[in-house]
Amino acid sequence: MLGAIYPAFTGLAAFATQVAVTAHNLANVNTNGFKKSKTELVAVETGGVLPVVQKDESAGPSILNDTGYGPAQVELSNVDLGEEAVNLILAQRGFEANLSTIKTADEMLGSILDIKK
Repeated sequence: MLGAIYPAFTGLAAFATQVAVTAHNLANVNTNGFKKSKTELVAVETGGVLPVVQKDESAGPSILNDTGYGPAQVELSNVDLGEEAVNLILAQRGFEANLSTIKTADEMLGSILDIKK
C-alpha cells in the first residue's frame, strides 16, 4: 500500500513534465525553425517513472517567404498540433490513474488505522 504511493507520485511528476514540454512546443508552433521536444517515460528499477526529454531534430516544412530582402527558403516549426493534443490527453489520463492510486492507498491506510484503534 505505501509501496504504491511513491511510484504514483513519480508518475504525477513525470506527466507534469510531459505537460510542460507539450506546452512549450505549442507556444512555439509558429516560431520559424523551432525544434520540438519529446518526453519519454522510463521505468526506474527502484519503482516509479523518470521523464526523459529529448529534442527532435527532424526538419519542419520549408516555404518560400519574403524576408524583406527578397524571397528566401524558410524552415517552419516541426511541431504537429495533432500529436501535441494526443500527448495532452495521455498526460490527463496518466494524472487520473496516478491520483486514483494515491486515493485508494490513502483510503486503505485510513481503514487500517481505524481498525488499529
